[in-house]
Amino acid sequence: MQTVLFTGPTGTTALAATATAAAAASSGSRVLLSSVGPSHPVAALVGTSPPADPQPLAPSLDLWCLDPSAEIVTVWKSLWTTGTPPVAGDELPLVPGCDLFLAIARLQQLQPAYDLVCVDAGPPEALLRALSFPDAFRWLVRLVIGLDRGPGRSSASLSRAIIPTGLLPIPLDLVSRLQDARVMVEHLRDEVTTPTRTQVRYVLAPDRGSLADARLNLPALQLFGLAVASLIAGPLLPAVPGLEALVAEQAAMLDETSTIFHGHPVHRLAATATPSDVEALALLGRQIYNGESPLPGPPLASPVDLAGPPAPHVALDLPGLPREALDLAMSGDELIVRVGPYSRHLLLPEGLRGITDIKAARQGEKLIIRPR
Repeated sequence: MQTVLFTGPTGTTALAATATAAAAASSGSRVLLSSVGPSHPVAALVGTSPPADPQPLAPSLDLWCLDPSAEIVTVWKSLWTTGTPPVAGDELPLVPGCDLFLAIARLQQLQPAYDLVCVDAGPPEALLRALSFPDAFRWLVRLVIGLDRGPGRSSASLSRAIIPTGLLPIPLDLVSRLQDARVMVEHLRDEVTTPTRTQVRYVLAPDRGSLADARLNLPALQLFGLAVASLIAGPLLPAVPGLEALVAEQAAMLDETSTIFHGHPVHRLAATATPSDVEALALLGRQIYNGESPLPGPPLASPVDLAGPPAPHVALDLPGLPREALDLAMSGDELIVRVGPYSRHLLLPEGLRGITDIKAARQGEKLIIRPR
């Protein structure tokens, strides 16, 4: 089973995801079309309300839309196998970025029934903020009570914590569940970013502003481990009288996109009236891929390579990133990589921890960090 995340302009992303899912289902694959939300435009495209459980749309094609309020209650209950939670699940606030992790947890249950899951993940800015949530959570837990398990576990962090665990005015089992929740969120991010199971198709509007955004968003997605397989440019205007200037600008942008992101296929989504049914969506999907299969190809290499001794290094594949948009910093055992407005706290591998004498160099599209 493979998952394809579609991210880009709201509406266009939903159309690309829905058309791809319909085309894949028409070829005989069992496909789940899903939406992280919040407005779920995929449901409007197929003429239904957002279903909280998988709903059949056509042979081999189902739809499921995330209801974060319901999912957070389910996840909260799963953390309390014994005893009574001090707060009811429906009283919990929806932390910004939690939608993605609630969706991942539910998709883990649904995925075995399908060959392909197409996810409308919404705008890249929201997706990237969600992917950064585990880093913020780890930083907060490290600062306040230290890390006693999972990624980044450190006895030194426990001794440097602002509040020793024994002095916390809350039950110790609640502290333990907080640590477990932090580890679970990091595990869920690892699940969604594993390139053998998940890849991204980045939807790009045909204008220079969108291309400038893509030069930050696409490498930022790869910084968090999401391998971008291809781009989908659209909606593209036809060459008709009166639109010559717009069509020429559109063609120039497509050429520049192919040059900047060489190695990433650029599919084309033509401007069209909203398809009226699943069959019309499947036809649009086949047109997007121009006769090629809409299914994912072979697994992609991970854009994040962390290696320990004997040759410790960090290698990050950051295609299209302007040099001035990249910044690095060290904080304890973490390397902080900033890509434009986004940053990731990477736990350094053995051989790079505890040292300050490191060097970073761009080799083509890759950033390599090694000891000097």
